[in-house]
Amino acid sequence: MSHATSVPSYSALFRSPYRALMVAALGATFLGSLDALMVVTALPSAAQDIGGVDMISIAVGATMVTICITLPLAGALIDRYGVARSFAIACVLFTGANIVGGLAPSMPVVALSRGVLGLGAGFMFAVPLGLFALYVPDALRPRAFGLNAAMWGVSALVGPALGAALTGSVGWRWVFWVNLPLIAIVAWAARLAMRSHPEREPRHGHEPLNVIGPVLLGATVFALLVAARNPVFALIAVVPAAAFLIHERRTRVPVFTHRPVSIAANVASLATGAAFLGAEVYLPLQLQVGFGEPVGVVAIALVLTTLGWTTGSMAAARFDAAPGDQILLGTLLVFVGTLVMAVPVGGVALPIAAYAVSGLGMGIASPALFSVVLSDGEAGREGKATSSIPLARQVGAGLGTAAAGIIFVASLSNAAVHAAEKTGAHVPAVVPAARHTFVAAALLGALGLVACHWLRREPRRAVAARRPERADRAAA
Repeated sequence: MSHATSVPSYSALFRSPYRALMVAALGATFLGSLDALMVVTALPSAAQDIGGVDMISIAVGATMVTICITLPLAGALIDRYGVARSFAIACVLFTGANIVGGLAPSMPVVALSRGVLGLGAGFMFAVPLGLFALYVPDALRPRAFGLNAAMWGVSALVGPALGAALTGSVGWRWVFWVNLPLIAIVAWAARLAMRSHPEREPRHGHEPLNVIGPVLLGATVFALLVAARNPVFALIAVVPAAAFLIHERRTRVPVFTHRPVSIAANVASLATGAAFLGAEVYLPLQLQVGFGEPVGVVAIALVLTTLGWTTGSMAAARFDAAPGDQILLGTLLVFVGTLVMAVPVGGVALPIAAYAVSGLGMGIASPALFSVVLSDGEAGREGKATSSIPLARQVGAGLGTAAAGIIFVASLSNAAVHAAEKTGAHVPAVVPAARHTFVAAALLGALGLVACHWLRREPRRAVAARRPERADRAAA
């Protein structure tokens, strides 16, 4: 066994033959997450320039909906045709979306570009996971997943600042143009990586693609996002959600693997995504409008949370614990952190610190979730297995956002809502209303703790299988 695989380390991932592969994979994740954060920062300026302030939420939601549609399709295409073609599709869609966005004459065109971008992002987020599952050895894979999760934290630090800097200097259109050279770098690294890692023969190439399931999921998330403004759509979301569950039971190629451990992992991902992202929706408003703090305090809160996520994902791979135990710890931290945000003491410090703890939990749980679905899945379906985790988290984000929006509006009077919409407003009633949303988000996160019961079986066998290898290295 080579040195790169016998002694697991982060440095081994950046030696031959994995160097180009890691650059391509981490670059894709960084580019996909960076793009969203830069553009969201620039959208208000774009709307003021070309009109369409009321289209901002549609532009943001379009990306989330199309990601939900393409993530499962991307996983299936990776299993059928390999990683290279899916990577090419991602780069083409990303390039086209950014060109359209950079030339957009109106906000509806910007929204269209964000929808196309979401199609590309689904592939861009699925491809790195497929690369790790297919070409990175088992001993190094947890560290690869940890680094991949850390890229979200790095982009969260860089994206808003870069978006603001570009918008304030050369103009908002440059948040689209700056992505083009980054896409070229990622594509070049991917080409080098695939030279030394040839495509594998697909094992399920004749299976039909499941298009109906992803479309129903996208419709569900769209209705949930609209429900944050109009609670009636929460009921409408039940229709595509029920149709999706019926279709999942009947189709030969379901979106999610129908095994208890995989289902539990996806439920845990959905629950933590709902809790973490649901709490995030109204934390900035609570700090800035409710407590009357400057925007810098909001930035500090988000930076601390990002650092927590990055630290958790990097540190989790260094501990030789069962994936099920890591997921339980991470899910518990997300639940406790979100719930503590609702405690009516401590002023601004408590929700900021508690949300950072929640971010730490997300970082700890994320890499282990990928390990669990891979170990529980069938050979030849690695793309489908790994893409299910971010897909479940994305659906959870829609659920958490809808729940938070409905409860927030129900907790405030119409007068308080209108007062909160004014520039520089200080509305103390926003503080308890936001705390109510944190309680709702924590209750959604509690579903993940229930799901963790099923995650304590298969991972323990994997740890037992690794013990002889550790004994051999110790003896050597």
